[in-house]
Amino acid sequence: MTSSSSPSSAGQARKRESTLRRNLALCTGEGLVAMPIVYLTLPGNFIVAMLLTQTFPLGETMFGVIASLPAWCNVVQMLIIPVLGKWWSQKQIALFFSWAHLIVWIALGIAVHHIPQDDMHAAGRWFFLLFGLSAFLQAIVGVSWTSWVQEWVPGRLRGKYFGRRNRLLQISTVLFLLVAGELLTRLEPIDPVLGFQLVVALSVVLRAFSIFAQYRILATSESFTRERGASMGAQLRVIVANKPLLWLFGFGAAFGFTANLFGPFFNVFMYDSLEMSVADVSMLVIITNVTGAMALPAWGQFLDRYGCRPTMSIALFLWMLPGFFWAVLNPGNTWILKLLFASGGIFSAGFILGQFNILLKLVPEEAKTAAISLNVAATSIAAAAAPILGGLALDTAFAAGIDKLRVYHGMSIVHHFIVMLAILVLLRVVEPKAAPLTQAVGAMRSSRQVVALLGMSFLVNYVFTKRRRDGAD
Repeated sequence: MTSSSSPSSAGQARKRESTLRRNLALCTGEGLVAMPIVYLTLPGNFIVAMLLTQTFPLGETMFGVIASLPAWCNVVQMLIIPVLGKWWSQKQIALFFSWAHLIVWIALGIAVHHIPQDDMHAAGRWFFLLFGLSAFLQAIVGVSWTSWVQEWVPGRLRGKYFGRRNRLLQISTVLFLLVAGELLTRLEPIDPVLGFQLVVALSVVLRAFSIFAQYRILATSESFTRERGASMGAQLRVIVANKPLLWLFGFGAAFGFTANLFGPFFNVFMYDSLEMSVADVSMLVIITNVTGAMALPAWGQFLDRYGCRPTMSIALFLWMLPGFFWAVLNPGNTWILKLLFASGGIFSAGFILGQFNILLKLVPEEAKTAAISLNVAATSIAAAAAPILGGLALDTAFAAGIDKLRVYHGMSIVHHFIVMLAILVLLRVVEPKAAPLTQAVGAMRSSRQVVALLGMSFLVNYVFTKRRRDGAD
């Protein structure tokens, strides 16, 4: 009986391996064509910022409200996902709401031509409604997709696979931004609304191909069945007992608030006070994506070797540190932004990849969807009010007659300092099989030349060593 079962087991293993390779290829392919619509959905991106602050000058407060919508919707999804999960798999949820999200963007692309540019109150209501619907549907898609991915991407592959996948996705984003920037630049003096419509049309068509590809991805585990068998109360008890996961929720809340308080307004800063064009801003975003794409494979290996928490701590610190140079910018020295966006791409890539991987590492399999949903909600509760408060603070400063450039300089100092403080919460997360922070810092010595190019030359000659214990030889 043993000899007859071996060929069968080997055949099943080969079939699973073949399915896995096919799934990974499809996941990469669908991600490549999904990136344009994903980028447009990001709050405060430079394309939407141009639409809402230049083409339709809604003001900082209203822009902050619209930029906060994804965060509010990420809270609401916590009430929706568990109910949907009783009847649908995470794949079914992701696919259905992806189509609904696509329909909203089709409606937005059509409606923007009819929204009045001489009535900002009416325009604000229309954009609030359309971007609100988009944010709500995308919140559900984001949680269900993240949960679904865990069903068929083995933990041993996640760091390297998503590092390589995200590098290709950033290259795809660069190509999209080149096309979008060219369209918007050429049409801005003629018909900026038409430029936005063409960008949306391109994104919608590509996203349709992405959704069709997702239908062909097959599950390779039984985690969905096990998860459905557990009650919500049981899942919550498992989550509450997981202290590292609760600290991760706390870090998500701290980072969400600090990053979103003024983060969405840096694009407005560039348009208003630095007198930059949409072509200038799009080129900076392209620089970020190029440097991030180049760095992602190395970050994936770094995560696999040293763990997510120490990698994220280092990456976040080095991401924020050069940002204080925003406080010296004026229309005559905007070339500095090329260095800042280059460094931001390198270090944000490691931080963001670590965020995704540490969540998948800490969530309990029997309550993965509930845990992911709660993580998004905890992060978003803090992040939801942040851009509204930030917009109000900026409008108040402007109304008081303070020079806009000085206000934005002060904003940049506050922003980068408070985001750094979130690292203190991250260090409380206990990650299984993670290297000590000092060991991970030591491994960064191979990156010192890159760091020097970004203006932090003091790290070039620094020798990283582990502290010896008392009495050691």
